[in-house]
Amino acid sequence: MWELAAAFGYCALSAVVMVLPAELYLIGAAAWTDVPGIWLALAGAVGQVAGKMLSYLVGRGVLSTERLRTRTQGRWVQRMTRVEDWCSEHGWGPAAVTFVSAFSGLPPYALVAVLAGALRMPWWLFAAVSVLGRFLRFWAVVTIPHLLPGTLFGL
Repeated sequence: MWELAAAFGYCALSAVVMVLPAELYLIGAAAWTDVPGIWLALAGAVGQVAGKMLSYLVGRGVLSTERLRTRTQGRWVQRMTRVEDWCSEHGWGPAAVTFVSAFSGLPPYALVAVLAGALRMPWWLFAAVSVLGRFLRFWAVVTIPHLLPGTLFGL
């Protein structure tokens, strides 16, 4: 199905070019194609995590957390330092923060992907937790509009 390949590709690209919102694409694809939302959500999640693996790899070797802090400004530096310290104290911390970020977007998933690499979180754990979080997020995105009466998507 070309729709699933397109969802994968668009979401992978949106992970790198962050001005391309994956959620809007998936809502449109769910509204105008016959592909079940669950498959669009899965294709989008796998694509998005494939793209974010680049950020993870950057954090794994090219950037140190010190260089990341100098490139980020203001309160985010303090917040990400607290997140990093908390993750260092809790063995399951990086996985929990990654899941919450992948699902909710807070803290920003792009920063968490780099942080996970810098903290040496195993790549397979980062990918698995990220796919689960992104899948649940995208599934909600493509399902909720269909549940709302009187919307364009509820026709």
